[in-house]
Amino acid sequence: MLLGFRSKHTPTVGVRRTDRIRPPLIACVFASLFMLWLPSMVRALDPQRPLSQALLRIWQAPQGLPRAAIFAIRQTHDGYLWLGTQTGLYRFDGVRFVPVQGSQNELLANRWIQTLCEDTAGNLWIASDSAGMIRIRDGETSSFGLAEGLPSTKIYSLIVDVRGDLWVGTEEGLAQLHDGEFTVYRTSEGLPANSIRAICEAEDGTLWIGTEGPYVCRWDGSQFIQEDFELLPRHSTIQALQVGPKETIWLGTTAGLVRRNGDAERLFTTADGLGDDVVHCLAPAHDGEIWAGTKSGLCRIHGDRIEAFQAKDGLSQSTVFAICEDHEGSVWVGTKYGLNQFVDRRTLLPFTTSEGLPSNDAGPVLQSHEGNIWVGTLGAGLAEFDGRQFSRVATTKNGLPSDTILALADGGEDQLWIGTDQGLCSLQSGQVSDIYTTVDGLPSNRILAICRDHTGTLWVGTDAGLVEFEDGNFVSPKGDASIIQQPCQSLINYCGKYLVASLVGGGLYRVQNGELSLLNNHQQFWTDSHSLFVDDQNRLWAAIRGGGLGMISGDQQFRFSVKDGLYDDEIFGLASDGKGRLWMACSRGIFFVPLTDFAKFTAGQISRLTSTTFSPTDALRTIECQSGVQPTVWKMQDGRVWFSTIRGVIVVDPQRLSRQLPPPSVLIEEVRVNGQEFRPQQLRGLLPGRANFEFHYTALSFASPSRIAFSYRLEGFDQDWIGAGQRREAFYTNLAPGSYRFRVRALNSDGVETETNQPVEFTLRPHFYQTYSFIFLVVVGIATASWVAYRLRIRNIRSRLQVVLTERNRIARELHDTLIQGFSGVTMQMQALATRLHKSPESETLAEIIRDAGGCLSEARRSVAGLRNPQGTESGLATAIADTARQLTEGSDVRLRLELCTAIPNLEADVEYNALRIVQEAIANAVKHSGASVIDVKVSLARQMLEISVQDDGSGFDVARHLEQVQPGHYGIIGMRERASQIQAELHWRSQLRQGTTVTLRLPSSPSYRGAA
Repeated sequence: MLLGFRSKHTPTVGVRRTDRIRPPLIACVFASLFMLWLPSMVRALDPQRPLSQALLRIWQAPQGLPRAAIFAIRQTHDGYLWLGTQTGLYRFDGVRFVPVQGSQNELLANRWIQTLCEDTAGNLWIASDSAGMIRIRDGETSSFGLAEGLPSTKIYSLIVDVRGDLWVGTEEGLAQLHDGEFTVYRTSEGLPANSIRAICEAEDGTLWIGTEGPYVCRWDGSQFIQEDFELLPRHSTIQALQVGPKETIWLGTTAGLVRRNGDAERLFTTADGLGDDVVHCLAPAHDGEIWAGTKSGLCRIHGDRIEAFQAKDGLSQSTVFAICEDHEGSVWVGTKYGLNQFVDRRTLLPFTTSEGLPSNDAGPVLQSHEGNIWVGTLGAGLAEFDGRQFSRVATTKNGLPSDTILALADGGEDQLWIGTDQGLCSLQSGQVSDIYTTVDGLPSNRILAICRDHTGTLWVGTDAGLVEFEDGNFVSPKGDASIIQQPCQSLINYCGKYLVASLVGGGLYRVQNGELSLLNNHQQFWTDSHSLFVDDQNRLWAAIRGGGLGMISGDQQFRFSVKDGLYDDEIFGLASDGKGRLWMACSRGIFFVPLTDFAKFTAGQISRLTSTTFSPTDALRTIECQSGVQPTVWKMQDGRVWFSTIRGVIVVDPQRLSRQLPPPSVLIEEVRVNGQEFRPQQLRGLLPGRANFEFHYTALSFASPSRIAFSYRLEGFDQDWIGAGQRREAFYTNLAPGSYRFRVRALNSDGVETETNQPVEFTLRPHFYQTYSFIFLVVVGIATASWVAYRLRIRNIRSRLQVVLTERNRIARELHDTLIQGFSGVTMQMQALATRLHKSPESETLAEIIRDAGGCLSEARRSVAGLRNPQGTESGLATAIADTARQLTEGSDVRLRLELCTAIPNLEADVEYNALRIVQEAIANAVKHSGASVIDVKVSLARQMLEISVQDDGSGFDVARHLEQVQPGHYGIIGMRERASQIQAELHWRSQLRQGTTVTLRLPSSPSYRGAA
């Protein structure tokens, strides 16, 4: 990913361009306050700790850094780290290296960068080896060369003084840029030489200048005054200058490092501990020390003490060209091959052979009452810590029975008891004395634990039993001999009352008044407890081998394991830090559990313990604590807790579990819209069709960049914040037109959350077809087309309906003129015949035939009426129902009761016809099958609904069975349902055995009702 800049060539010097170069007053003040404020809020590398204890991170080609030497490192006020290399300029945010290039003429491409400088306006000045100066201002690049007034394009140094003027040291003189104009100084103006190699400024504003020769002079504002250094080698060349506190002057030369404080001078060379006599660069430390980059490593000078850190100690390469201390206190070192970062460890501090420990295979750790810290090793003897380094005190060469130390105990009065695998001895005033072995009565030479009881008597646990050391003799305690001879692997003085001993395979025992007795009645619960600890509440804790953690509190005892929340079941040592935390050394490293968690867990208030672990990232190595030594963990008088591990000693400072780092600066670096790169400031109104967005953001924190968690939100699209983890990109596709605001926030490892103060706001313009006016026109068009289509369909339906009505009328005429007329003639002839046969036996039969024929003729006429669809003011449905009901009940014993509403709007003829047929079938069924004595026929009108009901008091029937199972030849109910469905009416039956039947028909009574669709 390339960062593009626009290039502008600066006009010749002499024309004042204060709007281009002179920084605005507000920007100057803000930048100055910011740079003064930042160092006060952070902590640099601890000067009391060697560099080997700092966390070292290295970036080389596999991590994205170019294969080039780094000659300049600079952190600007926005938090970015800029690297000047042989192949150009790179910007670093803690994770990514971004090559910086100018968009025109490639001003920065493949340039050899010598030095970097930022002025009070936030402009970054880049000095090249042979191409003059380049300025980056708000993403734009400008070049400065001979045409602009520089005396030479080969530049060695840059500095901005307290007045905001830029000073440029070149091969052909010194140039001052003030108010857009260059002023050039050479030997003719008082310089001792024209080749200016180094420039620095003192607190009083005096400018110190180192030239080729070597010569040193200072500029007091009006003239150059040459300074003489007696110890400055005449054959050397000055390559770096630095003014320290109290006007201390440091000169980095090719022949050593010169310091002058007042009239006192000192020359540091390799003989004094300097890595190499060739000093390439100098940088001030936050605590007043001085950093020196030499041809053979990095050096830190504090007073007259020099500490060197070279490639053999882990530096990426020997030659150091650039040093920079960032706002968080980390020290950055640029070499020929790699970028190095030294970070102060906040919690875990390792001690190894680099700090003087005789061996990394550490053994027991202990602090005596006098405050001496002792560390035994497994194979390299005993060491003492002086607050900074270890020194070996005792080995087999000066009296130890063995260099493998398994146990330590404080003997009081400057005495230390040492247990080895070859016997017991004491250290008195630094001298080994009083060596005891099996010859002197010890059960075994392998000493596993040592402890003094409340009377001061020494007890020694060996792999062959526990013994008391009294008056130069070893005496076994009273008790069962088989138990006394078991290995004793841990001893502890319980509250000044008695000793508690852990015997292998035998559990816990009380040692009091020379007698050995069971501590409790649950020995199987405490089998093989190889570490014991008593807290401030007199609770006894036991680390059970492979079985987790045990606790005895009064008469209660508890067991905790991984299932309950412990980090590991293989615990080697225990200690409390006095802050309510129980620290444990285990096979997987180091962890602690708050003591209050154990109380809550045993009380049932919580279901799981909370273990806080310390991963290898904190110590930059795999942590595995040492087993089989006593003690493995020890809390020192300063509150720190020491742990013995298989790779040295780890020190945890509970006071520094949390630190105060500056909140990370969150920046949105670039935005890609449909693959095209934009700077955030360029996004305002976007043309239609820009729907795919990529946002690239970062948080400028270098102490732990991999632990920063990001979340982002696109207002106008996202309802809530989106967690991104460590990902530094966000993608959105197919965004709809509208106004948006992209925000990013970051959470660092200390739990401090910050949000970018420059969110990206933009508006995505819609296409013409996405505007409200276009949508309105589309809606109007669709509505108009729908109305036209509706009118055409109505016209088509009317046309088709007219054809149907015409055909119905034709059929009606044909029926009336043929069938009905013929049937009427036949009926009249039968009536004449009936008259002639009056009072004959066949007259009654003939009369019945005539009546049936008359009924059929009436039905035929009604059908013709339905086809004709007569229109009137009142419906004839009620009259037809009445006539039909009377005809069907005439001649039977059924009593007919009619309740008919005649004020019914006219319905379509086919609706009336089907309704009449349904009522007719219901009455006929009641007369023929129910045996009813009364039939009620009711027609009513309510709420635009016409309801017709036929109710009898007959025998009734099973409605469900008749509706589901139709008997052959009985299709009346089916026909009724079909007719009701045809006219879109509701038809219901309600009947019970011997309680009659009710048939109800409901249909709309609106005049617009048309029946079936």
